[in-house]
Amino acid sequence: MEGLELKNDEKQIYLALSSSQQYRQNVLELIREIQSNGLVTIFISVNQPTAFLADIFWKNGIDVNRIFFIDAITQYAGGAPKVQPDNCRFVNKPGDLTAMSIAVTDVLKKHSNQKTVIFLDSVNAMLIYSNSVDFTKFIHFVISKLRILNVSGIFLAVEKGLDPILMSQFIAFTDQMIEFPEPLPHETSG
Repeated sequence: MEGLELKNDEKQIYLALSSSQQYRQNVLELIREIQSNGLVTIFISVNQPTAFLADIFWKNGIDVNRIFFIDAITQYAGGAPKVQPDNCRFVNKPGDLTAMSIAVTDVLKKHSNQKTVIFLDSVNAMLIYSNSVDFTKFIHFVISKLRILNVSGIFLAVEKGLDPILMSQFIAFTDQMIEFPEPLPHETSG
């Protein structure tokens, strides 16, 4: 994937901008790219429940055993997993940025001996549950933690869903921006 360099020792922080029409396909493409580089994904989900994501990933040939989920939506939406999976940590609600920060720190420690990438899905969903000032502080914390631990990160957003001030802050915090090509008219189902 153009613009995404996960093989080198210099860990990068990416802001990935997707069209809303190609969002799911772009998530799959990014996860495939991460796995093709032999990395474990720490997937922070505030957009879809883990069970739903795992099913989509399996159906698309992605090894879910190489993904650790931090799920902030399942319990908030009233769902409760029957068994706590070994590859998932649940946060009560997406707007609890303190609990989310603790979960990120704990999961990064748990995977400290593995080559990992943090993947946030999605910036736009997090902004539904927290104001932009608190969210900016959270993102700055996570990015600082990733830099200290020398871990790459990908923050996915719908390209036209961020206000210009937040976009400029993201650009300042991240190393690179990934923009997916516009879908052709016959490719917009997704």
